[in-house]
Amino acid sequence: MQDQSGQHKLPLYMLCIMAVTMVEFLQNGMLNFAASDVMGGIGAGPEEFSYAAMAYASCAVLAISQQRRLRLAFGPRRLIRGSMLLFAAGAVVCGMAHGPAGFILGRAVQGIAAAAFFTGARVEVSRLAAEQRTPALLGFGYALLGGSALGPLLGSLALGAGSWRWLCFGILPWTAAGWLASGLFAETEAGDEHDREMTSPRLLWLAVAILLLQYLIQQLPYDFFSRPGWLLALLAGVLLASLMWLRRVSTAGHGARWRQLGQKRYLLGLAYYFFCYTMVAANSYIMPLLIQQGLGFSVPTTGLLLSVSFLAGMLFATVYAFLLQRGLVKTLRPPMVLGMLLLGAYGLLMSGLNQDTGLGRLAAILLLNGGFMSVFIIAVAQGTFSAVEEGAFAHAYQTKNMLRQVALSSAVSLSTVFIQGRNALHFSRLSERFADGSPWLGEAMAQMRVTLPQVDASTAFGLLTSEWSRQTLMLSCLEFFRLQMWLGLAMALLLLWQRTFR
Repeated sequence: MQDQSGQHKLPLYMLCIMAVTMVEFLQNGMLNFAASDVMGGIGAGPEEFSYAAMAYASCAVLAISQQRRLRLAFGPRRLIRGSMLLFAAGAVVCGMAHGPAGFILGRAVQGIAAAAFFTGARVEVSRLAAEQRTPALLGFGYALLGGSALGPLLGSLALGAGSWRWLCFGILPWTAAGWLASGLFAETEAGDEHDREMTSPRLLWLAVAILLLQYLIQQLPYDFFSRPGWLLALLAGVLLASLMWLRRVSTAGHGARWRQLGQKRYLLGLAYYFFCYTMVAANSYIMPLLIQQGLGFSVPTTGLLLSVSFLAGMLFATVYAFLLQRGLVKTLRPPMVLGMLLLGAYGLLMSGLNQDTGLGRLAAILLLNGGFMSVFIIAVAQGTFSAVEEGAFAHAYQTKNMLRQVALSSAVSLSTVFIQGRNALHFSRLSERFADGSPWLGEAMAQMRVTLPQVDASTAFGLLTSEWSRQTLMLSCLEFFRLQMWLGLAMALLLLWQRTFR
């Protein structure tokens, strides 16, 4: 909808862009929040669940690489609407799955469809008049953070009202809203014949490289040292990806456009994006484990607490946008360093949690995570795309979104492996207390008989074992946040030293 000057009526158009953008983040937020419930429902272990993340990311990356060509062929509006229907179909497949294979298939279908949402909505923002882009970008960020905030809330409601299957079926009304909202998107995409030149051999090279690298990312943490041949396979995957890049850069008509993406500023920005998305996804996976299983909060309370981070992110984003509009943010380095310091402080405080931690303290700590996400990623976005010309923006954003999918799936896999590894270590250490003749076990059983005299010995031992498992998980989660603290501080020092983003 446009006025006589050709400008869109911004409030309504912003709502449409937000409705399309939110769908993917809502679905992923719900599934990440209830990962353990989904695994139990489909009878999958952590490794099999990580295959679903790999399938989603791999298919999304392949589809993102073809977004420009698909928009030219079908038009942005038809592409988004078709993708919404496909995403809904994938949700139904996931919700009806009775084993890991069905769930993995459904997530792969959703990955193909979701490729159009984030990139398509962002390209719509870039079509707006210059004076409309800043508020539209803020709305775009609200959609990202709002969808991520609603995901855990809706996930907790779905688990409370029904089974894990409603985590998948619950996205259907949102896809319907996205389908209706995309009616205001452009019907056709401007471009030239060079944009259509993505031949089957090149697509095959890209598919092999991405799938190989994704599979290795999933598998290396499990058995790299037992299979050193994985290193050669990893190098082969990197080589395939490099050849794909070089061939595309050398193609007539693409050279100047894609060489812009080889600039140091853009590549460094992608590295910062990768770090940020990895930290955010790892947090979204591990925070529910710590809050619900480690600290013992209920499912609804856990969902509410997880949403605090993203709601805080919306507040930080609003303040940052206000400062930008007033010209009070002169350089990029201070907000980027601030973002990393917030991450470090968040990791430090989270690593010090204990069983007596209250809701107020936990919610206050989670505010820091929201600040890190918003401040850092807005500053990175400013610096990464500042040197990219308008004609290459769509390609630059596609590449960034391909990296985003790899980062998100890698974070789920690596977080799973980290928790498993640390659990095994702590379980081994604590098991010494449960050995026959252990003084600690005798004292604990005696105390249980005094505290719960109606409980027999086998039940008391079961309660102690349950507490043992809880303590093991909590120690592992706290170690993750301690690692996150050191990563935040190291990144802050790196940002102070580098000279590209000033």
